[in-house]
Amino acid sequence: MGTLKEDGRLVRSAAALAVITSLSLIVIKIVAWGYTDSTSVLASLTDSSLDMFMSLLNLMVLRFAFSPADEGHPFGHGKAESIVALTQAAFIAGSALVLSFHALERFVHPAAIQQFEVGALLMLVSTGLTIALVLYQRWVFARTQSLAVKADSAHYSADILANISVLAAMLLAYWQWSWVDPLIACFIIVGLLKSAWDIASEALHMLMDHALPEDMLDFVRQCVDSDSEIRGYHDLKTRRSGNIEYIQIHLELDGSMKLTQAHQIGDSLVARICDKYPRAEVIVHHDPVEPA
Repeated sequence: MGTLKEDGRLVRSAAALAVITSLSLIVIKIVAWGYTDSTSVLASLTDSSLDMFMSLLNLMVLRFAFSPADEGHPFGHGKAESIVALTQAAFIAGSALVLSFHALERFVHPAAIQQFEVGALLMLVSTGLTIALVLYQRWVFARTQSLAVKADSAHYSADILANISVLAAMLLAYWQWSWVDPLIACFIIVGLLKSAWDIASEALHMLMDHALPEDMLDFVRQCVDSDSEIRGYHDLKTRRSGNIEYIQIHLELDGSMKLTQAHQIGDSLVARICDKYPRAEVIVHHDPVEPA
């Protein structure tokens, strides 16, 4: 795992690449829509336009999100990512609803696909660019655990399936199955709404200081229980901010124990937790109890 500075560099590079890629996709899909007049291509174009807006927003905010803690923000600035993700979810949901009106109109008034060969070639190029971007984003997320990169990657991963669906819709509409084109657009709309829901849920969890996953809590408990010097514990509290996991625990130790020994026990516990979860920041409180 890298440092906060290295993580910030990787996340910003992913955001910059997403902006460049999404801009390229918009140009390609504008041309493809102009040639084909396909509703599903328009849906995909709308999705890419949203992606560019959100990737640009990520690029501007992530520099702040990965800046070190300061006097005014002693826990860092990681929750800026959650605010961006929540904004993304709102824009995705709103655009999906607007796009649904166009899809419904095409169900009522279907239109034939024009210039299928050109449109199909352009959508294949678009799919290839998207796959390359998603592979890089997933690598960056594995290194940094950035919620913003994860949210961005979710959009573009859905784009890959959407592009394939658009190609199939164009082909079937070219064979006079015109109703398939707006139908695929509706599937893309449903995918957009699900993506918005998933992103908003995770962002709200972080903003509301939702507890860390149960497997992490179980590991902390196992570390505590494995140390015979620790009589017990209480007030185990966890949360996440950005890519940092905060763990706070009160250890119950023999009241006659020397302060240096108590701190050695606490330091040992912190080292074991951080060995498995390198991004964790562990705060240990030492509470004395009556000797056994």
